[in-house]
Amino acid sequence: LDIKDLIAPSFYDLSVDVETDKHTHYFIKGGRGSTKSSFVSIEIIYGIMADEQANAIVFRKFGTDLKESVFNQLLWAVDMLQVSGYWESKLSPLRLIYKPTGQEILFRGVDDPQKPKSIKLRKGYFKFIWYEEADQYEGMEEIRTINQSLLRSEGKAKVFYTYNPPKS
Repeated sequence: LDIKDLIAPSFYDLSVDVETDKHTHYFIKGGRGSTKSSFVSIEIIYGIMADEQANAIVFRKFGTDLKESVFNQLLWAVDMLQVSGYWESKLSPLRLIYKPTGQEILFRGVDDPQKPKSIKLRKGYFKFIWYEEADQYEGMEEIRTINQSLLRSEGKAKVFYTYNPPKS
């Protein structure tokens, strides 16, 4: 299964950029139906399965929005990549586990930007960090505080910021 079969043509170049470690931060804007969340979810699932040290953490401003949005979006990616037998989903706390290696995708609300400082992984590092609806955060300072806690590790991280452009 080729990843290009699962993402919109408008994301082909960006996918190559991610895979070749060209950048760390990716600001991806688009309205509803732009497939930006589908693209990021495919990249995260595919990337974790390709790198046994990679883990991911996904943020929304409000934790109550996690399950119905990004959690389900990542489960969609697992299904689209036809690898559901390799993944386990947990609801409390909300996370996805790649069964062959124990790698995880964690989900957090950002009610307190200091909270991620205490997150520890059993193995590896946070290769993928995703801020969904990044326009809902209280500015880049809030995000920078979180990134400082998570980007200290070895390895080349990918930080995705997905958001809808302002109406005006």
